[in-house]
Amino acid sequence: KAAEKQTASIKDRKRVLFVLSMQGGKILASGSDTAADGIIKLSGGVNAVEGFSGYKQLSDEAVITARSDVILMMNNAGPAASDDELFANPAILSTPAGAARKVVRMDGGYLLGFGPRTADVIHDLAASLYGGQAAD
Repeated sequence: KAAEKQTASIKDRKRVLFVLSMQGGKILASGSDTAADGIIKLSGGVNAVEGFSGYKQLSDEAVITARSDVILMMNNAGPAASDDELFANPAILSTPAGAARKVVRMDGGYLLGFGPRTADVIHDLAASLYGGQAAD
């Protein structure tokens, strides 16, 4: 309930693309029924790719069609793509998130752990997505 209240007044919901990895320049993203999907929604965002369940490699066309406002990534998951590498990807660059160079990186255990700190994660992600629009 507190999480819903934090973003209740926000009308323009951010479309968030959770990128698990970019191995070989291919984007592995989170669809519905994933921890990433759950935390995005609890934080007042919209999962930019909900046409499938689980994690899936996206075509460039699917990345562009998702029209993400924000790219969400873990900062400690394997060989992480740098911001330069991320925004050099033509498909990412063709999105609103790419044009604005908007990426949010969070610790994977913190972001997707769903434990005692989940309320803090929701608050932190909402603040990253909406800044001062998200109520404390």
